[in-house]
Amino acid sequence: MDSKKQWRQTILEKRQQLDPRFVREASEKIESAFLSLEEFNLAERVGLYSAFCNEVETVGIFAKAHAFRKEVYYPAVDKNTQEICFYRVKSPKDLEAGFGGILEPKKKTHPLKNVNFLNLIVIPGIAFDKMGNRIGFGHGFYDKLLAPFRGKRVALAYEFQICDSLPAQTRDQRMDIIVTEERVLRIV
Repeated sequence: MDSKKQWRQTILEKRQQLDPRFVREASEKIESAFLSLEEFNLAERVGLYSAFCNEVETVGIFAKAHAFRKEVYYPAVDKNTQEICFYRVKSPKDLEAGFGGILEPKKKTHPLKNVNFLNLIVIPGIAFDKMGNRIGFGHGFYDKLLAPFRGKRVALAYEFQICDSLPAQTRDQRMDIIVTEERVLRIV
């Protein structure tokens, strides 16, 4: 496949057809591997996403982060600027359907002013390669967000979402770590 559009379509179709049992079991394995990462254990403030369309679930990560007294922030798309802003969330009940039906913070009163306040951001995606490149839904929200970010970028993905090489542009932001149900890829 040559284009991002082709990769996006092929992998997204496969992900949308996943059996709910596979999603649950693979997500549990991925969450467990993520929770054992030194980067997570050292982080005080974590950016997390709400799973959408069979993405790797993050509910267990939220619960553990909360139990470890970490501050957890979720993204919301600002309708005016078309950029992602993060907001602190203390309970899953603080989330509601937002942009594209994705759960995001209900109260959007105090956005995080500087993304570098976060130590680590957990990033969703459709496809990833072994060099840390990522293909998302094509809006560029995470690429804009991550451009100035100096913390750790961790992607959660199913093994079938990983390929040898993806088409990438200079504005595309790479991941530092990709966690699947089978392995942890550290990008050097």
